[in-house]
Amino acid sequence: MTGGKRRHQLFADRNLQGALLVHTAIYWFYCLFSVTLIAVCWIIFTKQPESSVELFTQLWLNCGPALLGSVLLLPLVMLDCLRLSSKFAGPMVRMQRVMRELAAGETPPPFRLRPGDYWDEFADNMNLVMNRLREQESRSHASCPSEPQTKSAALDTEQEIAETNTNSAMQSAAPFVAPTAGETTVASIYSDLSI
Repeated sequence: MTGGKRRHQLFADRNLQGALLVHTAIYWFYCLFSVTLIAVCWIIFTKQPESSVELFTQLWLNCGPALLGSVLLLPLVMLDCLRLSSKFAGPMVRMQRVMRELAAGETPPPFRLRPGDYWDEFADNMNLVMNRLREQESRSHASCPSEPQTKSAALDTEQEIAETNTNSAMQSAAPFVAPTAGETTVASIYSDLSI
Protein backbone atom coordinates (compact mmCIF):
# COMPACT_ATOMS: atom_id res chain seq x y z
CA MET A 1 0.00 0.00 0.00
CA THR A 2 2.07 2.90 -1.21
CA GLY A 3 0.63 6.35 -1.04
CA GLY A 4 0.84 9.53 0.93
CA LYS A 5 3.53 12.14 1.32
CA ARG A 6 7.24 11.77 0.83
CA ARG A 7 9.36 11.34 3.92
CA HIS A 8 11.05 14.60 4.99
CA GLN A 9 12.58 13.40 8.25
CA LEU A 10 15.64 11.26 7.58
CA PHE A 11 16.07 10.05 11.17
CA ALA A 12 13.04 7.85 11.80
CA ASP A 13 14.75 5.51 14.27
CA ARG A 14 17.85 7.13 15.76
CA ASN A 15 19.20 3.94 17.36
CA LEU A 16 18.98 1.82 14.23
CA GLN A 17 20.08 4.46 11.75
CA GLY A 18 22.79 5.81 14.05
CA ALA A 19 24.26 2.32 14.39
CA LEU A 20 24.11 1.93 10.62
CA LEU A 21 25.98 5.24 10.08
CA VAL A 22 28.61 4.31 12.66
CA HIS A 23 29.17 0.97 10.92
CA THR A 24 29.41 2.73 7.55
CA ALA A 25 32.10 5.07 8.91
CA ILE A 26 33.98 2.12 10.46
CA TYR A 27 33.88 0.18 7.17
CA TRP A 28 35.08 3.27 5.30
CA PHE A 29 37.97 3.70 7.77
CA TYR A 30 38.98 0.03 7.50
CA CYS A 31 38.79 0.20 3.73
CA LEU A 32 40.90 3.36 3.67
CA PHE A 33 43.39 1.87 6.11
CA SER A 34 43.74 -1.36 4.11
CA VAL A 35 44.15 0.53 0.80
CA THR A 36 46.79 2.78 2.39
CA LEU A 37 48.64 -0.22 3.82
CA ILE A 38 48.61 -1.99 0.45
CA ALA A 39 49.87 1.21 -1.23
CA VAL A 40 52.69 1.57 1.32
CA CYS A 41 53.75 -2.05 0.77
CA TRP A 42 53.62 -1.55 -3.00
CA ILE A 43 55.77 1.57 -2.83
CA ILE A 44 58.30 -0.12 -0.53
CA PHE A 45 58.67 -3.14 -2.83
CA THR A 46 58.66 -1.29 -6.17
CA LYS A 47 60.21 2.15 -5.47
CA GLN A 48 62.35 1.19 -2.49
CA PRO A 49 62.39 4.65 -0.84
CA GLU A 50 65.46 5.52 1.23
CA SER A 51 63.58 7.37 4.00
CA SER A 52 60.12 7.67 5.47
CA VAL A 53 59.80 11.19 4.04
CA GLU A 54 60.35 9.81 0.55
CA LEU A 55 57.87 7.01 1.31
CA PHE A 56 55.13 9.45 2.35
CA THR A 57 55.95 11.69 -0.63
CA GLN A 58 55.53 8.75 -3.01
CA LEU A 59 52.37 7.71 -1.15
CA TRP A 60 50.90 11.18 -1.53
CA LEU A 61 51.83 11.42 -5.21
CA ASN A 62 50.38 8.02 -6.04
CA CYS A 63 47.36 7.82 -3.69
CA GLY A 64 46.75 11.36 -2.40
CA PRO A 65 43.97 12.29 -4.85
CA ALA A 66 42.19 8.97 -4.25
CA LEU A 67 42.43 9.42 -0.46
CA LEU A 68 41.11 12.98 -0.71
CA GLY A 69 38.30 11.83 -2.99
CA SER A 70 37.27 9.10 -0.55
CA VAL A 71 37.22 11.59 2.34
CA LEU A 72 35.00 13.94 0.30
CA LEU A 73 32.80 11.04 -0.78
CA LEU A 74 32.17 9.77 2.75
CA PRO A 75 29.46 12.35 3.66
CA LEU A 76 27.58 11.59 0.44
CA VAL A 77 27.75 7.85 1.14
CA MET A 78 26.50 8.39 4.70
CA LEU A 79 23.67 10.64 3.51
CA ASP A 80 22.60 8.05 0.94
CA CYS A 81 22.80 5.35 3.62
CA LEU A 82 20.61 7.51 5.87
CA ARG A 83 18.03 8.03 3.10
CA LEU A 84 17.95 4.33 2.28
CA SER A 85 17.63 3.30 5.92
CA SER A 86 14.76 5.74 6.47
CA LYS A 87 12.79 3.83 3.81
CA PHE A 88 12.71 0.73 5.99
CA ALA A 89 13.16 2.24 9.48
CA GLY A 90 10.33 4.76 9.01
CA PRO A 91 7.68 2.15 8.12
CA MET A 92 8.77 -0.02 11.03
CA VAL A 93 8.38 2.88 13.47
CA ARG A 94 4.89 3.58 12.09
CA MET A 95 3.99 -0.12 12.23
CA GLN A 96 5.06 -0.24 15.88
CA ARG A 97 2.74 2.70 16.57
CA VAL A 98 -0.13 0.87 14.85
CA MET A 99 0.62 -2.29 16.87
CA ARG A 100 0.52 -0.28 20.10
CA GLU A 101 -2.89 1.14 19.10
CA LEU A 102 -4.17 -2.37 18.33
CA ALA A 103 -2.87 -3.64 21.68
CA ALA A 104 -4.70 -0.77 23.41
CA GLY A 105 -7.98 -1.92 21.81
CA GLU A 106 -8.18 0.88 19.26
CA THR A 107 -8.77 0.34 15.56
CA PRO A 108 -6.29 2.50 13.63
CA PRO A 109 -6.93 3.69 10.06
CA PRO A 110 -5.50 1.68 7.14
CA PHE A 111 -1.71 1.62 7.04
CA ARG A 112 -0.22 3.44 4.03
CA LEU A 113 3.43 3.61 3.04
CA ARG A 114 5.20 6.54 1.44
CA PRO A 115 6.55 6.26 -2.12
CA GLY A 116 9.75 4.20 -2.19
CA ASP A 117 9.27 2.66 1.26
CA TYR A 118 10.01 -0.98 1.90
CA TRP A 119 7.79 -3.58 3.66
CA ASP A 120 4.91 -3.40 1.11
CA GLU A 121 3.81 -6.99 1.77
CA PHE A 122 3.98 -6.52 5.52
CA ALA A 123 1.83 -3.38 5.27
CA ASP A 124 -0.73 -5.23 3.10
CA ASN A 125 -0.88 -8.09 5.63
CA MET A 126 -1.25 -5.60 8.48
CA ASN A 127 -4.17 -3.96 6.66
CA LEU A 128 -5.80 -7.39 6.15
CA VAL A 129 -5.54 -8.06 9.89
CA MET A 130 -7.01 -4.65 10.74
CA ASN A 131 -9.87 -5.17 8.24
CA ARG A 132 -10.66 -8.53 9.82
CA LEU A 133 -10.66 -6.92 13.28
CA ARG A 134 -13.02 -4.20 12.03
CA GLU A 135 -15.36 -6.86 10.58
CA GLN A 136 -15.39 -8.81 13.85
CA GLU A 137 -16.02 -5.62 15.77
CA SER A 138 -18.95 -4.65 13.53
CA ARG A 139 -20.37 -8.20 13.80
CA SER A 140 -20.14 -8.14 17.58
CA HIS A 141 -21.87 -4.73 17.69
CA ALA A 142 -24.61 -6.02 15.40
CA SER A 143 -25.24 -9.18 17.46
CA CYS A 144 -25.21 -7.47 20.87
CA PRO A 145 -28.01 -4.93 21.42
CA SER A 146 -27.02 -1.57 22.69
CA GLU A 147 -27.52 -0.65 26.35
CA PRO A 148 -30.82 1.34 26.04
CA GLN A 149 -32.42 -1.51 24.08
CA THR A 150 -31.32 -3.98 26.75
CA LYS A 151 -32.88 -1.86 29.51
CA SER A 152 -36.19 -1.54 27.67
CA ALA A 153 -36.24 -5.28 26.97
CA ALA A 154 -35.67 -5.95 30.68
CA LEU A 155 -38.54 -3.61 31.62
CA ASP A 156 -40.86 -5.33 29.13
CA THR A 157 -39.97 -8.72 30.61
CA GLU A 158 -40.65 -7.48 34.15
CA GLN A 159 -44.07 -6.13 33.09
CA GLU A 160 -44.95 -9.45 31.42
CA ILE A 161 -43.97 -11.36 34.57
CA ALA A 162 -46.05 -9.06 36.74
CA GLU A 163 -49.09 -9.46 34.43
CA THR A 164 -48.68 -13.24 34.41
CA ASN A 165 -48.50 -13.35 38.21
CA THR A 166 -51.62 -11.17 38.49
CA ASN A 167 -53.55 -13.38 36.03
CA SER A 168 -52.56 -16.60 37.78
CA ALA A 169 -53.48 -15.15 41.18
CA MET A 170 -56.88 -14.14 39.85
CA GLN A 171 -57.45 -17.57 38.32
CA SER A 172 -56.42 -19.45 41.44
CA ALA A 173 -58.78 -17.44 43.60
CA ALA A 174 -62.03 -18.68 42.03
CA PRO A 175 -65.13 -16.96 43.38
CA PHE A 176 -67.19 -18.86 45.92
CA VAL A 177 -70.74 -19.35 44.72
CA ALA A 178 -73.21 -19.59 47.55
CA PRO A 179 -75.80 -22.28 47.14
CA THR A 180 -79.36 -21.25 46.67
CA ALA A 181 -81.88 -21.70 49.43
CA GLY A 182 -83.44 -24.88 48.05
CA GLU A 183 -80.25 -26.80 47.55
CA THR A 184 -78.59 -26.38 50.92
CA THR A 185 -77.78 -29.92 51.95
CA VAL A 186 -74.63 -31.33 53.48
CA ALA A 187 -74.06 -33.56 50.44
CA SER A 188 -74.21 -30.62 48.08
CA ILE A 189 -71.69 -28.67 50.19
CA TYR A 190 -69.31 -31.64 50.26
CA SER A 191 -69.75 -32.20 46.55
CA ASP A 192 -68.67 -28.58 45.88
CA LEU A 193 -65.59 -29.06 48.08
CA SER A 194 -64.64 -32.45 46.71
CA ILE A 195 -61.30 -32.71 45.06
